[in-house]
This record gives sequence, structure tokens and C-alpha cells, in this order.
Amino acid sequence: MNNPRKVRWLIAHQPQDLFVRTANAFKEELVKQGLDSIELEILTYPEYCEKYSPINGLESMNDYNGENFGKGFESFWKALEDGAIEMSQTQVTRIGDRYSDFDAIDLPFIFENHDHVSRVLEGEIGQELCAELGRRTPVTGLAFTYSGGYRVIGSNDPINGIEDLQGLKIVVDKPSTLGTTIESMGGEAVAIPPYLWKKYDVLDSNLGDAVETTYLRFEGKHILKTNHSMFMTTILISNKFWATLTATEQEIFRCAAFEAARKERQWSIEDAEKFEADTKQNGVSIVDISEEDRKILKHKSQIAYSKFKYHFSDGLIQRIRTLH
Repeated sequence: MNNPRKVRWLIAHQPQDLFVRTANAFKEELVKQGLDSIELEILTYPEYCEKYSPINGLESMNDYNGENFGKGFESFWKALEDGAIEMSQTQVTRIGDRYSDFDAIDLPFIFENHDHVSRVLEGEIGQELCAELGRRTPVTGLAFTYSGGYRVIGSNDPINGIEDLQGLKIVVDKPSTLGTTIESMGGEAVAIPPYLWKKYDVLDSNLGDAVETTYLRFEGKHILKTNHSMFMTTILISNKFWATLTATEQEIFRCAAFEAARKERQWSIEDAEKFEADTKQNGVSIVDISEEDRKILKHKSQIAYSKFKYHFSDGLIQRIRTLH
């Protein structure tokens, strides 16, 4: 038998453990399906540099500690385009900058629950998004993971309800995720510098009074459990490499990504449950948003839908909502 082809999966993001476990799950699925023509290498950026060579500009994305993150993402995308790496995983929020329909997944209250997420992303809509990404860009999507799960609002000061958000400067992932909603409620929304992956850094550096975050990306003291949207990522593969796979190999890759993503989403749910169980010993307080506040926040979030409706393909939002 010929030597297996090496496929390099670059871990380009923090927190690395979340991304490494997804890559490992994918690798295990390839083995289960007997694809011995492929050898998957899971590499952090320092490991990639040591074994191959540095990718100009990517170090800023890997470290998340400098204001050149945007250039790092360009380098990351180009590395996939050119075939310097074959696979990776990145945030839906960043992919939305390349193909705007991905931003729909980040809208507040677009999903009713985890089952709704699965119906959308494992079904026709998710498949269409991944395939269309490959037609519009040099990178194809394979599957969606949580990598953090539900977004919440964190602060170093207690937040007991949405009335406490008025007048606060709240750092958000994007205007579409929560920014427009916050502004409609009398707060100030500020886009987060994406290199600050630990959202506590936002508060520590006085960029904001509170931050849109997830449990596993927050190190502050107080959380308002809004669960207004999901922090998701997409498993990506270079079109250049994808074209070298046979139809059978492509189907195995899709199935392996699908199964790995499903496992990772479940792990994220379990991570959230553990985080909540450990809050007291970790000195974190979590306040569940009241049903009344949830209704108000959900109603206010419709402003984002009106503001960004021309941002998405016709009928996409309605199709997502219909599946709940």
C-alpha cells in the first residue's frame, strides 16, 4: 500500500483544548471508517512552525495578544487557500465576514434550544451553508460545533436583570449578536477586539463594564445567564485539498466531521453543566434571566433582525425559525 497522505489540521485558536478535542474526535472517526489513506496531523502553530515553517502573520492570531489579529486571520485563510494547511476550525463570527449568511447563526434567539440547533445545522440548511462557503471562497465547511455553547453576559459587578444593563458599556462579538439589542435598551455596545479571547481581559483592561461571552471564555465574577445565542465554529477544509479526494473519501470526511461536531456540541453542554456546578467554589455567581426579562430581551432583539435582514439570503431566517 502507498504511504498515507498527510493532512495538517492547524489549531489556530485559543482556548486550544476545545479545538484539539474536536480535531482528535475527527481523527478517531476517520480511523473508525477505515480511511487508512489519510494520516491526520493535529498541530498547534508552534508545532507547525517547528515541523514545517512559519506562516507569515499567523502568529498574531495564534497568540491572541496583539492588535494585528485581523492580519492573522487573513494569513489563516490564505494558508487554507494555498494548501499550507489542509484543515482547521474557526468561529462562525469570523466566517460571517467572508460569507454573510453565517452571521444568521449568531443572531440573538435564532435558536430555541439544542434540538433546534441540530435540526438546522445537521440538516439541509447547514449543508447548504457549508457548500456555498466552498463556492464563494477557497474553503469548504464540513460541520458546526459549539466551542463554548450559549453566550451570556459577564461582569465584575452583579447583574440581576436586564435593567442593570442600561447605561453600561457592553463589549459584544458583533453588532448582530447582541450589540443592536443593547443599544435599543439604553446601553452602549462596543465590538470586542478579537485577540482578547479570554473575555475577562475586556473588563480587566477597562474596555467595557460587561461583556458578551461564554462560560468557558470568562474569568470574572458575575454572569447573567441570558443564553441569547450560541458561540459556534465550523470545521473547515481547503478546496485545493478537497478537490484531490475521491467522492468516497469526501463522504467519509463529511461523516467524520458530522460525528465529531455532534460529540463536541454534547461536550460543550456537559462543560456548561460542570461550570454551573462548580460556580460556588470558583467564586462565580450566575443569575438566571427571568422569563419576563427574557421576553423583553427577545422582543428587543427583533431590531437586529430588521436591521440585518438584507444581509442574508432571502428566506434564510424564516427557514431556520420554521424548524424549531
